[in-house]
Amino acid sequence: MAQLEKRMKPLMGCFVEIAIPQTSSTQAAFRAAFSRLELIQQLLSFHDAASNLSRLNASKGRQVVCHPLTLQCLRLAKAVTRASAGRFNCTLGAALTYRDLLPAHSYHEIYAEHLLVAGSWEDIQLTATSARLVRPMLITLDGIAKGFAIDSAILELKHMGIEEGWINAGGDIRVFGDVVLPVAVRDHHGKEHLLGGLQNASVATSTSIATKDFPGVLLDGSGKALAPLTSTVISTSAWRADALTKVAAATNADDRADTIAKLGGRWISL
Repeated sequence: MAQLEKRMKPLMGCFVEIAIPQTSSTQAAFRAAFSRLELIQQLLSFHDAASNLSRLNASKGRQVVCHPLTLQCLRLAKAVTRASAGRFNCTLGAALTYRDLLPAHSYHEIYAEHLLVAGSWEDIQLTATSARLVRPMLITLDGIAKGFAIDSAILELKHMGIEEGWINAGGDIRVFGDVVLPVAVRDHHGKEHLLGGLQNASVATSTSIATKDFPGVLLDGSGKALAPLTSTVISTSAWRADALTKVAAATNADDRADTIAKLGGRWISL
């Protein structure tokens, strides 16, 4: 395995570290990967009122022309919302604004009492160039966007001829090529769990309560807070591992492993 060079930047609400081999194209590859991560942050940010996502959320049922990357992430989010029977639900944006966990911008004024706490995958209409929300609801892609960004940045690295390496975005990790990366996870009790070496795979961890390591809060498909739980999932792609941690948290313990396996992941019992 070649010696890896590392770069780190604050992005997507966390520190993102990229590690790739030292070659003549290393610096250009770093620039391309971080540029892609920055673009996706700009497009999919709920916090940025000018993002593609925020424009869609404020559209009052109108068709909104979106960047291809926005549409790609929306398709994945819609698909996993449907496949998981709403355990992952990208339409919970309003529920999170009501809890002051996401900025409300002007949404409550735009929709008033009509704003839905939660919607359905059927409320999201997508074309080749645009998106439309059928009912008054707010999309949040926070449960999938970080993993999606990692996958997209790794595609940029591969296009630059980089054959191995890894990206770690606040604990959401994808490793590719011959690299084997030792991975440990800290749960909501503060206990560290060693997962072993990760190769050609992704791992993501989410928790249903806020801690220093995991600041997010998880809700079930109807917008209700979940009982304390730390969920770790391994999958081939980072977007899938990211999304399936939310499915695992919203699934009862007896069915959790089978449900995640059917959706393309492996749940790790901590």
